[in-house]
Amino acid sequence: DVVKKGDVIAEFGIPFENGQWPPHLHFQIIKDMQGKRGDYPGVCAYSERETYLNNCPDANLLLGMMELAVQK
Repeated sequence: DVVKKGDVIAEFGIPFENGQWPPHLHFQIIKDMQGKRGDYPGVCAYSERETYLNNCPDANLLLGMMELAVQK
């Protein structure tokens, strides 16, 4: 999808919907949804790591929060 400045891309759920966690945001770049709709795995087996790293590049390419960068 194309996202423009000012577009709403997320909303915070209430703690009840969120496992009682405080409001927070997961920001992920996904090149190919692989037929999935509405949700995409946030974790994988170590044996699948390279596949998911190739499909989901580091979000810091857009966010620029290098102190949170994934160590490869």
